Amino acid sequence: MTTKQFAATRFERTSYDVFFIGQNIVFMILTSFLSVYYTNALGIPATIVAGILLAARIWDAFADPLLATFIERSKLKGGKFKPWVKLASITVPLFTVLCFGFESFLIDQSLAVRIAYAIVTYIAWGTLYAASDAPAYALSTVMTPYPEERNLLLSFNKITGLIGVLAAMVMFPLLLSSTDNNWFISVLIFSVIAFLTMFLIRFTKERVTHEGTKSPAISEIFKAVTSNKYLVAIVVISIIANGTNFATTLTPFVAGDIYGDPNATASMLAIGILPMLLVAPLAPMLIRKFGKIKLVQLSFAATVVFSLLSYWFARDNVTWFLVITFLKGLLSSPFLIIYSLFFSDCIEYDDYTNGRRFEAITFAAQTFMAKISTAISGGLSMWIIGIAGYAAAVSGQTVTQSPTALNALWATLNIGPAIGGAIAMAIMYKAYDLTEDRVKAMVEANMKKAVKQ
Repeated sequence: MTTKQFAATRFERTSYDVFFIGQNIVFMILTSFLSVYYTNALGIPATIVAGILLAARIWDAFADPLLATFIERSKLKGGKFKPWVKLASITVPLFTVLCFGFESFLIDQSLAVRIAYAIVTYIAWGTLYAASDAPAYALSTVMTPYPEERNLLLSFNKITGLIGVLAAMVMFPLLLSSTDNNWFISVLIFSVIAFLTMFLIRFTKERVTHEGTKSPAISEIFKAVTSNKYLVAIVVISIIANGTNFATTLTPFVAGDIYGDPNATASMLAIGILPMLLVAPLAPMLIRKFGKIKLVQLSFAATVVFSLLSYWFARDNVTWFLVITFLKGLLSSPFLIIYSLFFSDCIEYDDYTNGRRFEAITFAAQTFMAKISTAISGGLSMWIIGIAGYAAAVSGQTVTQSPTALNALWATLNIGPAIGGAIAMAIMYKAYDLTEDRVKAMVEANMKKAVKQ
């Protein structure tokens, strides 16, 4: 019988995982509500908002691997990853406030000034956020040398991350409503909460060091990523599946323009996220029973079926929308919960076939995928409804959307994920066959190789 070994204290592990509450609070506020703020408070046209979101998130995505490469070469007194994450715990909440700041001043300025402010603050936020993402995940690899403890850290940060997501999606709209749509005060309060949870990561400690190891050249990193066929496959699959999930961006618009109740945004977003909290604790058991690949295929199939059911039957009935969204979330959430485990499998595959382990770069590929997906889902969805004639409104104005714009809004919300789920399912079937048994054999071979060395 083996005994679990732990290097970090329970308080350290808790401090690490609590960080992801605050990180996901600010991420979801930016992802879910910044487009609403730009269009309905600052009066920036939806097509221009789409361009801002797309450009900023693409830059943010590429900032991750660039930063990861730079961190690999840096030698700071505080450690390899911790100084970057600790700095981000201050700068990210601060720039979240700035993204939503100065509304009363900006609405009196020209459209060009409003657009320029949005571009500068959002790109700056994304650049700083990069230091709280890949390095935060990589920090778990140097807190402890024990794989079991690392798995524990990375499993619990999914749950704490979901808590942050729910807090932003459910509580932020309620606070915004109670402050009479005072964006600055509402964002400031949540940014303070984010800072208090993120800053706890300062109590973690880096224990694992690799003195004398040579930092990989950029060309080596690029070759390692592009030559790993399974890593490329899971990145493409994830980008398609997540990039066509437009719910986060469009739900506030659907609540107000389709159902006529902006206050329903909180419940509509929460009902899609809540199933993840219910399924997350069951993930290890489900993986043992079905395997990750079959579980993800089921998730994609559920996305297709329930998205189409929503499109056909839920437009005129918010109750049906909530029921269908909950059921879809229940059956499709396994992919969102376990997709990061596929990246771990890719590390073992690369070690097994090429004798190299680039954990930090692999985590950067994961965060790159997540941000490209966000860029696509946010930018593409806003571009579609903008082309269809969705009208922006300066704060205080009431705009009645055209039937064409409303039809495009509803179709994009539902048909988009159905198409994306079908494509992702087909690629998964054809291109990814790293089963649990294959990965287990690779892990055992890699461990024997490490012992010999």
